[in-house]
Order: sequence, then structure tokens, then C-alpha cells
Amino acid sequence: MLSYYAHHHGSGHCNYAQIFSKAFDYESVIFTSANFQFNPNVKIDKLASEDPDGTGTDQKFIPPPAYLHYSPVGQKTIQHRSAQILNRIIREEVKLMIIDVSAEIAALARSASIPYSYVRLPGERNDPGHLQAFQGAVFLLAYFPEAFESSNTPAWVKEKTIYLGFFNRFSKINQVKSTNKNNYIKNVVVLSGKGGNKELLKAIPRLQKRFHYSEINIYGAKENPAHTENLSFRKSATNFLKTLYEADLIVANCGLNLTSEIIETEKPFLSIPEPRPFNEQEYMHAYLLRNKLALDLDFIEKHDDKTIQNKPVKNQRFINQSAPELFRYWIEKYQYNPEKLRKNLAEIQTQLYQDEIKPNYHI
Repeated sequence: MLSYYAHHHGSGHCNYAQIFSKAFDYESVIFTSANFQFNPNVKIDKLASEDPDGTGTDQKFIPPPAYLHYSPVGQKTIQHRSAQILNRIIREEVKLMIIDVSAEIAALARSASIPYSYVRLPGERNDPGHLQAFQGAVFLLAYFPEAFESSNTPAWVKEKTIYLGFFNRFSKINQVKSTNKNNYIKNVVVLSGKGGNKELLKAIPRLQKRFHYSEINIYGAKENPAHTENLSFRKSATNFLKTLYEADLIVANCGLNLTSEIIETEKPFLSIPEPRPFNEQEYMHAYLLRNKLALDLDFIEKHDDKTIQNKPVKNQRFINQSAPELFRYWIEKYQYNPEKLRKNLAEIQTQLYQDEIKPNYHI
């Protein structure tokens, strides 16, 4: 049996947890403290928040060891959630835990002799906390293609990583057809996520000036009275996938989960990176531009609508919607045995590559 730890920040970690839950026929259990709306079939073990609760000693007085990022001493909620995780894992005989992401949960799992796989995010993650979490894992998972790997990543980390490529929650995305084939941009869709959007909001005046003749629909951001001309603020998209496909231009931050959903559409994508730990979005933004999967604001301002809409988006070799199912087949083939899984990393990577290059990769 599989379990999945999903970090509470944003919605991406829980989205991926739900994707894996579906791939494993909803038999896996998800540990999280996030307030996320999961599907009814998903098994959730809700954790208390690890934020300060007034019972612990501040880290500035008793600093954590280098292999941990956040570790106050004496905090009751952390003690209880740690026991909750271990008790559930033992009770349900969990054979492998996917940790997405937490150096502290990785340390807890390894010290309790629980085999785990650690999810690697984009960015510069060569600090002691990440490297120790990587070292303690049976193997590592990357929800991005190997072409997006940092040149500064140690060789042993790369060798231990299974690059699943981009995948998302929309398993039948190819059935949705675009309804707009104009040579000009009349519908600009701006997506504001839950992880922080300061840079995205700063770009809105420039978007207004560039697309003064267009309708700019902003989803997820609070309405700003100073920004009303040709802007429509909306709480959320009723049909998110339909909203993407009806856009002439999609503007968003470049978090991993949202990026995987946007680039699948092959729509022009204006990527705006937000400051994140370990330069996560700056790295993602740079690799998106390098691989012609996104545009930057300077390009948008310098070129006309037709050039923007005709900018080729080559995404097939980066997306693999069947990756979670292939992963399940692989770990079940070796019966979750840590030694066998570790010895056969090359096998799953070869299978993923072969599946990526098939022209009918959608499932």
C-alpha cells in the first residue's frame, strides 16, 4: 500500500496527491494539513497544522540541525501529528510513502524505518536539509522532465531521480476543443494561484496597456478598485479547463502544478515567476522559455497579436499523462521491495521515455 504526504502550501501538492490516489484506485492514504477540497473517494488523514501553536520553543533559541528546515522544540501539535502519521502507516502496513515535500517528514520516516520516495521540486535545492532528505529516500520523483534539470544538481541526485515529466489532473484533456481561432487577442485569462501573486498583480497595468482593446479576465485575485478598465475579476472558473481553452493568452505564475495544466493546452502562455524558496519559479520560468513553452512580458510587449498566437508550443515530449499509472505498474511489479526498486530505476525511466514519445500519449 502507498501513502502520500502533501505539504499545505498552495494547492499543487494536494492536486498531485489526488492524482496518485486515483492511479492507485483510491486505496492510498493522504496525510495533509491543507484545507483542500478532495474528491469523495480519496482517503484523507487530516493533520494538525505545524505552524507555531504557542507550546514550542522558538527556533532562534534552539536552532534546528542542518538536515531540518523547521523544527521547534516541544511543540505539541508536531508531536501529535508525527505520532498520527506513524500509527496510521503501521496500522495500514504502508509499504512506501511519497513525501511531497518536507525534510522533517523524511527524517521521521527514515528514523522509523519507513521506506519513502521524496518529490523534487524545481530550483536550487542543494542545501543540507534537501540533500539529506534525498539521501535517505529509496528513490526520488520529479514531476518535470529531465530537460528542466538544473546543471548544479549533484550527479548522484540525478541518478536517483525518476523523471515522470509533466502530468495533470485532466486525463481526457484532448477532448476539449478550442473555440477561438482569431488572429488577434481578445480574451486574456489571468490565473492567480493560492501560493502568493505579488509579481503577477504588478504586471496587470502593463497587460492593460498592451491589451487595451481586449477583455482581461482575472481569476482568483481580490478586486483592486484602481484596476477596473477592461478588467473582470472573478472568484474562480466554473469550468477551469474550458476557461483555459477559450483563452487567447494565458497569464499565470509558473508553479509546477499550474504550469503542467497550462502547457497541455498549447495556448500562448505568459509566465510570470514569483519569489519562492530556492528560486523555484525563477528556474521554472527560465526552462519554460528555453524550451519554447512560455513567453515573457518583454516578448508580449514587443510583438503583435498574430506573432504571439502563432508562437509554436512544442509540448509532446515533455508531457506524459500516463506517468502515474506506469509508476504504479513498476512498483507493484517489484512488490514495493526497496532494494529491487532501487536496482531497477533505469527500467521505469526507459518505460516513461518510450511512453512520452508515442504520438497518442493522452489517456
